[in-house]
Amino acid sequence: MKKTLLFLLLITTSLLPAQKDPAQIKLFRFGSFEQEKPAVEYPDGTRLDVSGFGEDYNEAFFAKDGIKRLQSWLIDNASKCPPVPNNFRWGSCVARPSKIVAIGLNYVEHIREGQGSAATPPKEPIIFLKSTSAFCGPYDDAIIPRNSVKMDWEVELAIIIGKKASYVSEADALNYVAGYSIMNDYSEREWQLQKDGGQWDKGKSSDRFAPLGPYLILPGNIGNPQALNLSLTLNGKVMQKANTSDMIFNIAQLVSYTSEHMTLLPGDVISSGTPSGVGSGHKPPLFLKEGDAVELSIEHIGTQKQSVISFLQSQLTADEWKEYKDWVALGVGGLPNTLEGYRTLQVLNKSMLNPLDISPLNPMIGTKEDKSFIKKLPTRIGQRPMIAPFAIPHRQTNQHNDTTIRALEMKLFDSQVAHNSALLQFKTSGFEKNNQALFLKDTIHANAAMIKRTHGEIAHIHPHDGSMHMTYLSASDAKKIIEAGWGELHGLAGSDRLSATYVMIYSPRDEKELNITKQILEAAIKFATYIPK
Repeated sequence: MKKTLLFLLLITTSLLPAQKDPAQIKLFRFGSFEQEKPAVEYPDGTRLDVSGFGEDYNEAFFAKDGIKRLQSWLIDNASKCPPVPNNFRWGSCVARPSKIVAIGLNYVEHIREGQGSAATPPKEPIIFLKSTSAFCGPYDDAIIPRNSVKMDWEVELAIIIGKKASYVSEADALNYVAGYSIMNDYSEREWQLQKDGGQWDKGKSSDRFAPLGPYLILPGNIGNPQALNLSLTLNGKVMQKANTSDMIFNIAQLVSYTSEHMTLLPGDVISSGTPSGVGSGHKPPLFLKEGDAVELSIEHIGTQKQSVISFLQSQLTADEWKEYKDWVALGVGGLPNTLEGYRTLQVLNKSMLNPLDISPLNPMIGTKEDKSFIKKLPTRIGQRPMIAPFAIPHRQTNQHNDTTIRALEMKLFDSQVAHNSALLQFKTSGFEKNNQALFLKDTIHANAAMIKRTHGEIAHIHPHDGSMHMTYLSASDAKKIIEAGWGELHGLAGSDRLSATYVMIYSPRDEKELNITKQILEAAIKFATYIPK
């Protein structure tokens, strides 16, 4: 039956124009991750969605002679297939296989760059496995794993197995190959080579460490698979350049040898090893970093390209990543610039109140706990500064003061400590761990409510913009400051994190405004030691 099908296929395709010959198709997959659809590309560039065939390019497809069945089906059904839409995502050219078998040290120059010129080739192929969860598309971003410091690249010819192979002879091995593709065998060298155990797998199996594609090229269309040029560039600079003829163990030997040690199932991938030019072979070593662009090509197959991103970026949407970068640009605040810190920020942002709404202060004004230490403030001239839309850190985004004024601002804090050394001291802020803050020394003879909320912290300056936080003002003084335009409530004021009178004071623009800042700071210090009767 198979011979008859093949004969009919050859007769029929011989009558078709070469650009529409099913024998010349390239197989690929497209669509969202793990929801990819099968597709083909003809020599003229026509790309067809072949979901109507009813099978993905998986183990069952290859096991049942799927490529020949698909070619035959296309003769009658290609005209009915919808075109692949523009701007699609490329998936791996085959569905996730039962295993990814990788070959180590299969190019002499690669061995020498790692072990020295006297190194000798292995007597048998070196086999290790990559986790199939590392599988991804050829243009998906490459993710630097969390805590990784030595992520490296490796361009490799990938061999796709077409039928079950066990104890296959070298002479018959190529008959078990369904086609060829490209794999970037990404590697974390510290985990692969330096951690205890010498287990290569754990340095080879992180997410996105096995991009495969863009195409599966059929054996009859690849030419001589042992004479293919392959290369890899990093940010446009050539890092690897070789030919598959340089392999120590050829494709037939790899398929045969591997099949002696494990059964290869249809759709399995053998990544055949990498030539010299990997990052760890450079002197000094060169490893991937966020923002790098990796591009790799193999003759007659095509090109892959990956942008390198951090693990944190991989966990965020595009809009979240932009927001995260804007947040980090403000400088260190009361939350770490980690994924967990950002997720906490997102929750806090939802609790933000209008910082100019002083109505929550009104019930506190005139009570025994309230006392004003600011007699009168002039109205601040000009528009209020723009404030970053984040709960933490609460910062200005347009800086009004210059470095001279900022230095005077710091001296203002220093002078308060110098003249009140028995009362005041500098310590690390409890609200923003990167800033020094003004604290009360004696927390026993102090405003008990203030101590409970701020643990003695009175104020701190933001070195990035010169704005200040007064952590616990009287309600009357807070209202005067906001109404006169010198500051605003923190968006979380009154929450379980901050006092109801936690106020940002805008950065002074000149020495005259610095005097206003001095009045406000002195009022905050006095209220910190105010004991209601």
